[in-house]
Order: sequence, then C-alpha cells, then structure tokens
Amino acid sequence: MATRILRGEVFLVRDIDRTYNATVQPQRDAHLTELVFLDRGPIALRCVAVAVAAAACGVAGTLLVRLHQTLAGQLAAHVTLNPLQTVIATGSSARTLWPGWVAAVCFAAAVLRLRHGATEPPPGRTAVEHQTLSQLRAGLRREYRIVRCALVVVCLFAAVDVARTVASEITAQAGDRQLSSAMPATVTEALGYVVAAVVLAAWARAFGAEVHRLGAL
Repeated sequence: MATRILRGEVFLVRDIDRTYNATVQPQRDAHLTELVFLDRGPIALRCVAVAVAAAACGVAGTLLVRLHQTLAGQLAAHVTLNPLQTVIATGSSARTLWPGWVAAVCFAAAVLRLRHGATEPPPGRTAVEHQTLSQLRAGLRREYRIVRCALVVVCLFAAVDVARTVASEITAQAGDRQLSSAMPATVTEALGYVVAAVVLAAWARAFGAEVHRLGAL
C-alpha cells in the first residue's frame, strides 16, 4: 500500500511539472517597437507616426517657450495670473525640476523589485486564488498594456521638455536673460524626464519578457 501511494505521488508531481512547463514559454525580450505600440502595421505608416509625434513635440516645446515669454512679460507688468500661468511665467526652478527625477526613482525601485522577486498576480475584483489561468493571463496583458501606455506618455513628456530646452537655449543666446539664468534648471528638469523614460522602458521591457515567459502573450 505504501509503495502504491509513493508511486501515485511521483506521478502527480510529474503531471504538475508537465502542466507548468506547458504554460511557461522560453524567455523573450520585448522589442522597443512593441513597448510603444509600433510593432504592427506597415513600416511606412509607423515611420510617419514617429515623424508626426517628433514634429508635434518640437512644436509644443517651442510654443511653451513663447508662452513663457508672454506670461513673463505679463507677470513683470503686474498682471494677475492663475497658478499654472505663474509657474509657466517663472520658468524652470527648484519647484519644477523634481517630478521627473522622483518618477525615475520610483520606476527604478519597480525594476529592482521585478528582477529580484517573483511576478505578482495583477490586482482585480476577484481574489487571486479564485481566478482561472486565463483570467490571470488576461490581467497580466492588461497590466502590460497600462505600463506601455504610461511609457508612451512619459516619452512624450520627455520629448516636449527636451524640445523646450533646445528652444530655450536658442532664445537665451538671442539675448533673453531670464531664460539664460534658468537654463541649468531647465536642463536638469528635461534630463529628469529623459531618465524617467529610460528607466520606465527598462521596467516595461523586463515586465514584457515575464508576460511572454508566462504565456500571456
């Protein structure tokens, strides 16, 4: 009887191993095009989308510099501005350069947690122990999609701020003393968003590899 029970346990363990191996896929890194939703469609259309986004960010950065100059003139003329207009009028300073760096630190902590710990099941209305395998995979796909959307937003913020920095440097060389004095803070602010985008891309890439490995994609 004891021998039969032992054999039954061995067969059960083998079945569990086979089921696990059937659900786990080989490790595969997510490509950059996949991270920013550019992994499908004609290559020409994807190139056009990138060119349009780059041009829009460049225009937005230039318009922000012009808006800063306009509002700075109004502020110097003692015109009443709302809080957002006041922030734009005063330009980059210690009050505005921290968001990108704080985001980069948070994303870096998420990267370390993902690389040194197990992938946690995505949050949902149903308890994890009551979810089926298909529900868990659907949750991972949804979470991966959210991370990729966040990466696109952060990349656009970084691109606009870099364009604003370049436009500010050109305007400062033309003789704008206020922009010239604020250039160190402007560069630091833009660099924070760039670092945040790079770290978030690393997190999304590692998380995408885990989602692929678990067979959710």
